[in-house]
Amino acid sequence: MHHSETQRRLAVAVAIVTCASSAGAHAGLFPAHLREAPALGWSFAVSVVALVAVAGILTARPDLRPGALLAALLLGALIAAWVAATTTGLPGLQPDPEPVDAVAVATKCVEAVGLAFALVLVKPDGGRRSPTIEEEPR
Repeated sequence: MHHSETQRRLAVAVAIVTCASSAGAHAGLFPAHLREAPALGWSFAVSVVALVAVAGILTARPDLRPGALLAALLLGALIAAWVAATTTGLPGLQPDPEPVDAVAVATKCVEAVGLAFALVLVKPDGGRRSPTIEEEPR
């Protein structure tokens, strides 16, 4: 197997594991958030479904860039939503900022790693470095 293919497979695996672990974290937090603020709780349920779907797409078709793009968009949106939730609150879901906790920070760190790997896969060369002019065969 070529080195760049190994890197691509690693990036796909990291994106899949990230989506699956984030889905697990959001599923675990769903009941408490549903009790506190039903709309916020249901947003966690939607996140779980979306994360599982993206992990499934990446598993079934790891060669397709749209799956990696979906992973990058979803993970980026979850990180952005958390930043908003902890700094300003989320209008319609959570009007006041929520306190920062270790579980959320750990989850967002994992999501940031997955986001970075998903972005590598979104590149037109699929995460493979394009040769420079000097490196091209003559």
